[in-house]
Amino acid sequence: MKIGRNFTNTFVFDVLEKEEQEKILNGTLSLFSMNALGLVKFKKNVEFQIKKAKELGLDHLELDCDVPNPYPEFSKESRKKIKNFANDNGISLSVHLSYSNAGSSISSLQELDRSFAVKLQNVYVDFASDIGAKYLVMHPGTAPFYMISDIYMKQFFNSVVKSFTEVGKYAQDKGLKLHIENNVSFDSLFVEPEDCIEVVKAVRSNGAKIYFNFDIGHWFTRAEKGKEIPKNPEEILKIIPDDFICEVHLNDFVPSSWDPQKQFTFHPPLDQTKGPLKKDNLENYWKILKTKNPELILLETAFKMLEQVKDRKNIIDAEMKYVKEIFR
Repeated sequence: MKIGRNFTNTFVFDVLEKEEQEKILNGTLSLFSMNALGLVKFKKNVEFQIKKAKELGLDHLELDCDVPNPYPEFSKESRKKIKNFANDNGISLSVHLSYSNAGSSISSLQELDRSFAVKLQNVYVDFASDIGAKYLVMHPGTAPFYMISDIYMKQFFNSVVKSFTEVGKYAQDKGLKLHIENNVSFDSLFVEPEDCIEVVKAVRSNGAKIYFNFDIGHWFTRAEKGKEIPKNPEEILKIIPDDFICEVHLNDFVPSSWDPQKQFTFHPPLDQTKGPLKKDNLENYWKILKTKNPELILLETAFKMLEQVKDRKNIIDAEMKYVKEIFR
């Protein structure tokens, strides 16, 4: 079982020019501006990400193809170099397909939009294949609030099944394992694991063997829609069939109702235990997950405050130590 990371914005600061870094540090520019200035540059430097993964004692790196990203323009030669560099450093790779803009239309009820979204996702499948990736992760699209009804939901289900079947077969032919990842509650679709499990069953019956990447932090966002987070939320893992699990995303979430400022926080460091995943919960999460024998656990931590960016190395080192002690 491997431990990996999607670096999100945790080391974007490191690729900025000195003048840009100074503006971030003195508060002239926000962290959103930091991402705007450096995210594509960070994503483009895959070798930097691989080196950082190795430095942290990780086994795996997941590349994020959400907008904006530079990956479709990478040449065949550049892709081969990434594959060789990852192999030389003992780091396996996966690719997170686009989940915003046109990529989110894989659930579209308009066939033209849906089919174009599938074509787009297959561009990233090609990239993943060329760099020697093993796994793919795709979100099940989004829906506007005015389409939240039982009849529409059945139509969205059919669109998502069709899209995952098409992308899944394309990926399968290239030796890649495609996963459906449960959405955050703001996307309105497929937040609950039971719904994603039904998609996996339907897609497999269509001849495409896909998997369910359960993101427990995404599931916690149900609190923003007035739904309960159970006392022992990790127990939800038990309802997922063992053979549906290959890669899982692990992160936490702090609901707005828990925060004095009434603001929610995505992906806080796990060792700070600010969300529902306290140490006892994470220990039980690991106990349950081991029985299902996934190939990969992928950490996703993100920084929201400048102080975190300033202390980024210590924060990630502390989280890695904490996770490895629990996942012995």
